[in-house]
Amino acid sequence: MVLRTDRWLRTLAWIALSLPTAPCLAASLQVSPTQFELRPQQNAEALWISNSGTQTVQVQVRVFQWQQVDGRDTLTPTQALLPSPPMQALAAGQRQLVRLVRAEDGAPATQQAYRVIVDEIPAYDPTRQGMQFALRYSIPVVVQPAGKPPEPLLSARLLGTGTTQAQLEVSNRGQGQAQIADLGLVVGDRRTPLMDGLVGYVLPGQTMRWPLQQPPAQLQGGTFSARINGGSEPIPLPATPPAR
Repeated sequence: MVLRTDRWLRTLAWIALSLPTAPCLAASLQVSPTQFELRPQQNAEALWISNSGTQTVQVQVRVFQWQQVDGRDTLTPTQALLPSPPMQALAAGQRQLVRLVRAEDGAPATQQAYRVIVDEIPAYDPTRQGMQFALRYSIPVVVQPAGKPPEPLLSARLLGTGTTQAQLEVSNRGQGQAQIADLGLVVGDRRTPLMDGLVGYVLPGQTMRWPLQQPPAQLQGGTFSARINGGSEPIPLPATPPAR
C-alpha cells in the first residue's frame, strides 16, 4: 500500500467522519514532539501521546518510508522503524509513551526519512448526532548517517508562467533534507511574503512543487527566499539551472 498526498507536510489534519447535522464534538488527541531527528547511533526515540478529553480514545501509530515522486509526497509502509505499542486505548487525561525503535543497528549510509502517522480512531456511537472528528498527526522523522549531518543544496524556479496558476518548484541536489518556511519573493531591495509559516520539505535528490496564490505575472523578475531548517533569517533560493 502506498499513500500519496499533496500536503502530508502539515502535522495536523482534521478528518470529518459524518454529516454535519449538529454542532461538532471537539477532538482530544495531542502528540509531542512534532518532529524527530535520530543521531547515527541512536536506536530509539520517545513519542508522547496525550488524551486531554473526557472520554477514552483509541490510538493507532504507523510508520511509513517517506519519499517524493513527481513533486508529491509518497508514503510506503516500512518495518525499518517500529512503534511500540502500535495501538493503545487512552483514558481521559492519560499520557502514553510510544517508543519508535529502529530495526537495524548502526548508522545508515545515507540520511533516511520517515513519517509517523498517529490516528485517533473514534468509537461508533449510533446515538451521537452531528459531526464526529478524528485527529491525524503526520510527524517527520529523519535518521542521520555517520559524520557531519548532510546539508541540502537547493534551487527554485517558477512554473506556470503562461497560465493563471503559478507553482514554485524546489529541487534538492544535496544529501540532507530541507524544511522550507516563510517563503518570499525578492525584487531589488524589497521582499514580499508569499507563504508564511511551514511550506514543506524537500528530501535529498528530490523535487517538490507548491501552488502559489499570486498570479504568475506578479512573480516574474524576482528571486525566491525562505528560512531553511529553522534558520533565523530567510536566505535566497538560487535559480534552478536549465536542463542540458
